[in-house]
Amino acid sequence: MEVKNELTDKKYWESYYGDKNVDRQKVINICSRYDKYWEMLIQENSSNNPKSLIEIGGYPGRYLAYIGAKYDLRPTSLDFNSDRSAIENTFKLFDIADFDVIQADFLKNKTDKQYDIVISNGFIEHFVNYDEVMDRHIDYLKEGGTLLMMIPNMRHYIYWYKLLVDKPNLDIHNTSCMNLKVFEAFAERNNLKIHHLDYLGGFPYSPHQPLNLLQKIIYKAHRLLFKFMLDKHLEKRPNRFFSSSIIGVFQK
Repeated sequence: MEVKNELTDKKYWESYYGDKNVDRQKVINICSRYDKYWEMLIQENSSNNPKSLIEIGGYPGRYLAYIGAKYDLRPTSLDFNSDRSAIENTFKLFDIADFDVIQADFLKNKTDKQYDIVISNGFIEHFVNYDEVMDRHIDYLKEGGTLLMMIPNMRHYIYWYKLLVDKPNLDIHNTSCMNLKVFEAFAERNNLKIHHLDYLGGFPYSPHQPLNLLQKIIYKAHRLLFKFMLDKHLEKRPNRFFSSSIIGVFQK
């Protein structure tokens, strides 16, 4: 009997992004929050002038479009999503005409091309065998190239909060990979240099489902506490208990 490795499927992601309109300024607002880390990918890259960029799980191309336009990189999206037009439309927002779209299952795809920069955002945590998924990213990275991985953090206090108000979303994430030690082990077995590895962001209080009365009370209390009081502190001093993400920048 074959064991299913994915916690989500193509239908889920096509539905998740399918009805969301995106404009250029919204993409900029989202992606520019991470400018410090995009800059790190460029500065720490061994190439004097990095030109190629691939995102693993790149649909619908928002990070690719933003980074590609900002640093004059040729973007490639690798994703099993069948809606190519969504990625093309995102690239048009940033006047990017030269790009590539690979529509394939990442775990089955074989590559003979490597890239200066590889990014992966909210991808590995949707798999059971996340170590294998992480290691496959290295197949796409040039020697001396840089890699960014970012995933949500749903452990510790966040886990209990999501269990109460966001359980369907919690269920499609593998919380076992949400640990800095997982990324340290990944870097060690692949001989990668760690340029940055830490927790990031404020508390993820927004749910992904309709709420009953009790859940609404819990949600509103957390939104009030963190959005208006504690998130400013968390942005400066992120931690494993309350910060929304883990982010790592590595070099091959």
